[in-house]
Amino acid sequence: MFTPKRREPLWLQVSRWLVRLFCVGFIALFLFFFIGEGGIQELPQLKQPDLLRLTFIPGVFFLALLISFPRERFGGILMMLSFVGYHTVSWVSDKKIPTHWDFWWLLIPAILFIVFSVLSQNTRQKRTCQRRRR
Repeated sequence: MFTPKRREPLWLQVSRWLVRLFCVGFIALFLFFFIGEGGIQELPQLKQPDLLRLTFIPGVFFLALLISFPRERFGGILMMLSFVGYHTVSWVSDKKIPTHWDFWWLLIPAILFIVFSVLSQNTRQKRTCQRRRR
């Protein structure tokens, strides 16, 4: 799971880890605020839409981060779905289209994980083509 991918450019490996650290930092920041606002004791007092929002961000987002270690593309797609799910719950519960896009910046690591997956696939295909030529 944490083994380095062979023969990939160093910048791609460093970029992967920077995005992962950004995601871990977001989850740590969320936990900091969550605990500071009362933590688990506040959960029974939350309304159902708020609990669903907590399910998507950070719940599904954290799951997507764990999945993105071995499968970047699937983790990135799941991160995007957490963003869409959060705003869908906001749209349905508030009965209006959200005009403020909370957590829009969480799409950046999701897109980057997908891009890294495509780049990694391209480098593997290039290596395979080079081996066949020899």
